[in-house]
Amino acid sequence: MKIFVISLKRSVERRAWITEQLNKHQVEFEFLDAIDGHVEPPHELFQNYNYLKRLWLTSGRMPSKGELGCYASHYLLWEKSVALNEPILVIEDDVKIKTNFSDMLPIIEEKVSQYGFLRLQAETHKGELHLKEQSGDTSISFMTNNFGGTLCYAVAPNAAKKLISQSREWCMPVDNYMGSIYLHNMPCYILKPSVVENPDAFLTMIQLGEEKGALLYRKPTRELYSVYRKIMMKKYNKKYI
Repeated sequence: MKIFVISLKRSVERRAWITEQLNKHQVEFEFLDAIDGHVEPPHELFQNYNYLKRLWLTSGRMPSKGELGCYASHYLLWEKSVALNEPILVIEDDVKIKTNFSDMLPIIEEKVSQYGFLRLQAETHKGELHLKEQSGDTSISFMTNNFGGTLCYAVAPNAAKKLISQSREWCMPVDNYMGSIYLHNMPCYILKPSVVENPDAFLTMIQLGEEKGALLYRKPTRELYSVYRKIMMKKYNKKYI
């Protein structure tokens, strides 16, 4: 299974950090030069963004250039999985690789073809986990909310196609989109034990320069959309629980 590391070309220190770790596990990998949202002219993928939905429904503020670059970078790797017609493993360059990484790779490669999408970092407490299978210390669970799950994941072509096909109009951060099952009908599963962790050793380079907070007069429409999202998430989650 091909491994891709998302990293800005200029992030020399971070590239050295992740390279040293992966070399210790003797695994081959390839850098995906991350899209830098601060570079002019803007990347053509940024045209996918629906700013009206963003302002009035999902956020209330404009996305930062870094957020746009992060979304575009992951989007390119979904396209890569489809083009290769095989599962890929995606890693962001600021993670700490755990000692079990290479041992878990055969399991990841086998199970991602079955489940489509596997989160490989620890879960948050934003949703619930529903166990699907367990063998010894290894388990796979369905996630009702895959919040903040872009540090490390494996995705198969069928799941990547769903993410791409319903991503014609971006209106939220990429991790929120991936966890919004009602938008793409792609269920997210988590594999335990996790193979990476966040050491907080680096600032988030791709997403530097966040914009100002939301304006109050956009709050009513955002609250209405939040209720709609909760209803739709519950409806779609029932299919996989």
